[in-house]
Amino acid sequence: MYPVVVSDLDGTLLTKQHELSPRTREVIQHLSEKGIKFIFATGRHFQDVERIREQLGVDMYLITSNGARVHNPNGEMIVQHDINPGLVHSLLSLRKFYEDRVHSNVYQGEQWLVEVEHEDLHAFSKESGFTYHLADFDAVETAAIQKIFFVAKSHADLLPLSDRFRELYGEQLYMTYSLPECFEIMASGVCKGTALAEVLKLKGYGLQDAITFGDGMNDVEMLSSVGKGVVMGNADPSLVNSLPGFERIGHCDDHSVAEYLARLYAL
Repeated sequence: MYPVVVSDLDGTLLTKQHELSPRTREVIQHLSEKGIKFIFATGRHFQDVERIREQLGVDMYLITSNGARVHNPNGEMIVQHDINPGLVHSLLSLRKFYEDRVHSNVYQGEQWLVEVEHEDLHAFSKESGFTYHLADFDAVETAAIQKIFFVAKSHADLLPLSDRFRELYGEQLYMTYSLPECFEIMASGVCKGTALAEVLKLKGYGLQDAITFGDGMNDVEMLSSVGKGVVMGNADPSLVNSLPGFERIGHCDDHSVAEYLARLYAL
């Protein structure tokens, strides 16, 4: 039995409508009552995830911005990794070559910044109400930026941009896809797996003490480093190919993580 459960949110614990089902809420609360530690590990912003946690009424550590931030159950930030301020403007300048197909986003401190409003922006705010602010990326302050990410209608639209970033910046940054249509950039060495190791060590656990769930390439380090990693049935094919032989469960719309945990822990 694993004393720690760690789950991604979008495409994993949340439905495709970016909501927690009543069954999922129930199972997380039952696990907490049994003394099982539950951790959210997500690319989302802390302010977004904290509001979801508050609705659950469960104390937990929150790994957010793909590991660039970790907050303890009291809401105190205990891990902070920011993108090198000297790289920020050069990173954002590249958006201009792709802005006809790609929307740029920045997580800076407590804010989510965008340059242009578009139809997909509100989808991720349904559960928490956390929302964006308009900003001029040519004049944005460069301090305390935990994540820059780019969203497009298709993976094909993002490929030229992500290929260019990898060519120019290589090991200077950690780059990943959270969805085939969302390319994300953090400081070098930042990922959910590294952040999870830090949290587990604080609590006297090792990576072997955790079971994790995920669906995107930003979950690969976390899934592959723990006692058991479980892949969603709706996972990005690139993740499935990266983790051959890993157990797969059902679709996020069927609250498959909750049902799996209910069986595992006999809830």
